[in-house]
Amino acid sequence: MKGSSTSLLVLQAVFMLLIAFEAMAGQENSPRGSFEQAIAAFRSGHYSAAVSLFERVEAQSPGATEALLYEAKALIHLQNFARAAEVLRSYIEAHRDSSDALYLLGFVLHRQNRPAESLEVYTRAAAIAPPTGDDLKVVGLNYVLLDDYNDAIRWLERAVQFDPKNRDAWYYLGRAYYTKAQLVEARKAFLAVLDLDPQDAKAENNLGLIFETSGQPSAAIEAYRKAIAWQEKRPNPSEQPYVNLGNLLLEQGQGKEAVVLLEKAIQLAPDNAFCRMKLGVAYRQVGRLEDSRRQLEKATQLEPDNPATHYQLGRLYKQMHTLDRAQAEFDRTAELQSRAARPKTSSADH
Repeated sequence: MKGSSTSLLVLQAVFMLLIAFEAMAGQENSPRGSFEQAIAAFRSGHYSAAVSLFERVEAQSPGATEALLYEAKALIHLQNFARAAEVLRSYIEAHRDSSDALYLLGFVLHRQNRPAESLEVYTRAAAIAPPTGDDLKVVGLNYVLLDDYNDAIRWLERAVQFDPKNRDAWYYLGRAYYTKAQLVEARKAFLAVLDLDPQDAKAENNLGLIFETSGQPSAAIEAYRKAIAWQEKRPNPSEQPYVNLGNLLLEQGQGKEAVVLLEKAIQLAPDNAFCRMKLGVAYRQVGRLEDSRRQLEKATQLEPDNPATHYQLGRLYKQMHTLDRAQAEFDRTAELQSRAARPKTSSADH
């Protein structure tokens, strides 16, 4: 009897295990189980895998989960904004009152450089739920893309009022103020960034620009040097503090140090025509004429319609006694300046 009882207990245990395994398998194959797998991939940063998993969930059970919304978020992480916009529009068709999806679509359209459409979508989203500080920041940046700095400042000011610790909003507000030559306000904005991050190299570099514009070259040089030192500790350093400091030293006749800084700028941004133009000018200042020619010719290739670069190349050719080529560059300079000075005709004039 004892052996029979033991066998019965074993059979019951095996039966219960089989039921449990069948339940787990069924859960994994259900839309909810597959959705949880996709969410796990998303949260672990495996965005390509997450996209495929979310697509599969949506195909199995259209509209049963938020698969499309999360697929769009994964696509944004992958910088695939065109596909993200398509996915979000599909989700919004079935969830017209989803402020999350609308705000996300507004952001995606901004990243696609479609500011007018982005603003329209943000307006629809705001009618459903209040925006966050980041949302207000993107609205402001849309106006920057539209070259409307007055409205950009207005919305970026709202962003920092709503979220005083939004470092990016303070930074872009400082840039907008600087563009409008509101130097006092710009300085306050960049100092606000530095209060939040005492070694923010971009903010310190912009303080250097403000000092330089205000006729304080020593303070500007100190700020640029700080920015360079701080960004060396971080990934993806910018060429900007190098070119700004190199350009300022170049204007002060310190060509040798300027060359070193501008060469570093070129390493970081090889396709930046302004950096190459300034390096070409620096090489000419220290007597390295062939190096100067290579840099200035490359700069004109990168920005063929920049009169300043053609003018500098003309000066170099003249110094090298290549007078025909010098004259051609001066003529090109005059042509481009004349073209820029012409009033733009609107479509209504045609």
